[in-house]
Amino acid sequence: MIDNTFPRLIFIRVCIVLLQYAPLIETFLLLTAITLRYPPSPLIACTEHITYFIPPSLLTSLTSRTTILLLAALLTAELIYITTLYLPHKSSLTHEAAHPPLPGRKEREELFDRVSESTTNWDEYLKLWFLGAEVEEVKRENVREFLLWAFFDRDGETKSNNEDIEEELESYLVKIETLLGRKLPPGRGSATSLRLTFDAIDTRYRSVVWYGVIALLDLATHFLLAWHGYTHYRPSWSPSPKPTTSKKEAAVSTAAKTTTTTTTTLFPPRLQHSIPLIPSGLRHHTSPTKHLSYYLRPHQSRTQAPVVFIHGIGIGLWSYTTLLSSLKTSDGQGGTEDDDGQIGILAIELLPISSRLTGSGPDLPAVLSHEEFLSELEAILAYHNNPHGGGGVEFPLDKGFTLVTHSYGSTLVAPILRSRTPFQTNINPVPESGAKEGSSAAGKSLASLTKTLILTDPVSICLHLPSVAYNFTRRAPRGANEWQLWYFASTDLGIARALGRGFFWRRNILWREDLEGFLKEDEQKRVMVCLAGRDLIVDAKSVRGYLGWGGLGDQVQGQGTTDEEVKWEGKGNGQRMRKRMGNGVEIIWYPRLDHAQMFESGETLRPVLDVIGAKS
Repeated sequence: MIDNTFPRLIFIRVCIVLLQYAPLIETFLLLTAITLRYPPSPLIACTEHITYFIPPSLLTSLTSRTTILLLAALLTAELIYITTLYLPHKSSLTHEAAHPPLPGRKEREELFDRVSESTTNWDEYLKLWFLGAEVEEVKRENVREFLLWAFFDRDGETKSNNEDIEEELESYLVKIETLLGRKLPPGRGSATSLRLTFDAIDTRYRSVVWYGVIALLDLATHFLLAWHGYTHYRPSWSPSPKPTTSKKEAAVSTAAKTTTTTTTTLFPPRLQHSIPLIPSGLRHHTSPTKHLSYYLRPHQSRTQAPVVFIHGIGIGLWSYTTLLSSLKTSDGQGGTEDDDGQIGILAIELLPISSRLTGSGPDLPAVLSHEEFLSELEAILAYHNNPHGGGGVEFPLDKGFTLVTHSYGSTLVAPILRSRTPFQTNINPVPESGAKEGSSAAGKSLASLTKTLILTDPVSICLHLPSVAYNFTRRAPRGANEWQLWYFASTDLGIARALGRGFFWRRNILWREDLEGFLKEDEQKRVMVCLAGRDLIVDAKSVRGYLGWGGLGDQVQGQGTTDEEVKWEGKGNGQRMRKRMGNGVEIIWYPRLDHAQMFESGETLRPVLDVIGAKS
């Protein structure tokens, strides 16, 4: 995220105008260039008058045949993009969200109680969920409509539509009134609640030039990671998937049914897959999955666990190359590798949230469901932990793995920690007598294989609070960082669809009890949460307080705290505070950083690199 300064505000606003109104700008420039070069008879005098005020060198460049052809080609590309990609994807935003199965009443009541216990200010809670509405305009029917979305995935506005849940719904309203200390006014006010998966999705046009930039950054990322020993694995697909015999295979098969359309409509195309001059071995290998692509660096260390990394919303892995290239050696430091060998890294790519268009059909999922994601993650881990074929033992799981996530990636932590299905590490069964290193993790779940959990800028903690949804999708931008977030993330077609039709807070939320339960499974397990004090998306102070560390402001070293358990580290913007909570969760607090800024340098990433390099 860029710094919030006036020059950067001007820069980001200019970039937005150029990209958002590119077709109009290109049309104007093309017509101007043609008119000045080939002026119609009635306009000769006018054009001569205009050219008098244009510097000769600029006039020559503007009216050259090359410029005219370039503008014509660019405008043609824009028109083709608009008709074949932009409009179909834009129309897909009107499709209804495919909500996951609704939990039973007991689970819903437990969920409501958790929300109640972890919400300290209910007036503020309702105000933000109702987009800053005045208190007197948030009436009983307004809150009732909000609860129908939040706990029942329903859009009904009259009681007759919800008779089967009326008693339960009424009990929630009564509890809210008790928590507020007042009765909600009867009827319906003018307030409108934020209902992410029901509300219309707001997007903005961006030029085909932007997608060209994304394609080039993707290519640069590919070569940079290849230089650091990574291999890219591209999803495989088949127009006629084989019959399935199990639920797990059925999930992958269901995903496969949509893969051909999704993959073939990926835009911008990945240049590393199609440039003939690139050696085939450097382009990509075939993934054992139908949707997920990823980069893998083989694991060689005998003392540390390999790393699984899941990125956040943005432009893909380009933003994380500092992290992915810093782990050169087993101790987390760059330089000459020691005898222990390098730490392996599996970097999962989530293309729907990476500024790309990945399909627009009504039957195509906005993002993978939790079940599909877990199934494909297991398939990847099994493929690279198979000593008798497949990908070999490039990612051994005998020591488990360290799970590192950023921002949106943290929404996939909850299903991983709650998974209890035994994980098969070998795709092809291997006789016990021939078992080797790759089968040592057989019979364990993904939760038990996760030994260390590192959450950076996590959006999944305190997800019941309105801050993440409001800041990302509804807040009117003012500063440079907010404009950057609004245009290059919030209103991106693919990202907006992923959030508006594929983001289900009840499934994505990560509770404090989830982290505590994870730590109790094994005394060797470790959880570290990294928070930015100036995060423009996450309410970092509320998250820190929810995890048990409250009473801090935007301190600098030596000011504002006398807590002896707090350790100061780093310098400059990388200055941070570290504290281990009584429940075992370790919190790293960066008072001067914004969302994602910790990935900009090795100094700010030092706590993460140190944990990854810690001996298991």
